[in-house]
Amino acid sequence: MPTPGVDLVAGAAVGYLVRKARRVSADGAADQVLDENMDALHELVSGAVGDDPALTRLLEQAGDGEVTERTTRRATDAIADMAEEDPAFATELAASVDRLQRHEAGLAPYNGIGAARDLRAETGGVVVAGNVSGGVTTGHHPSRPGPHEG
Repeated sequence: MPTPGVDLVAGAAVGYLVRKARRVSADGAADQVLDENMDALHELVSGAVGDDPALTRLLEQAGDGEVTERTTRRATDAIADMAEEDPAFATELAASVDRLQRHEAGLAPYNGIGAARDLRAETGGVVVAGNVSGGVTTGHHPSRPGPHEG
């Protein structure tokens, strides 16, 4: 039975594999964390899918600068098929893609921030998601002045 969302994760993995192949030949400042995570994804997928022609063609085309829609679709299907056959690979793949997406979004790796009491952001914004209990308020907290107040 198909696993819900596996095609989306596989598609995201293909996108990162294409970017990795293109970055290998690119000059300029590299993001070390992004590169390390893309390398880990590449090793994970290559280890699971092996010498699948679709993956080989994807990496070749990405290195040349032009990836066809057909190649993208075939590589996505190969990765999704393996994820459906191997639950451990599916779990590792989802975690690897999640790490890359969280890094690019500027979010904390892994589990983010946990707070047992109050959490206050002095600048920027806060996104509250997941298992939230207790009250969530926004705006000025009357008991403490902000950074630009007395």
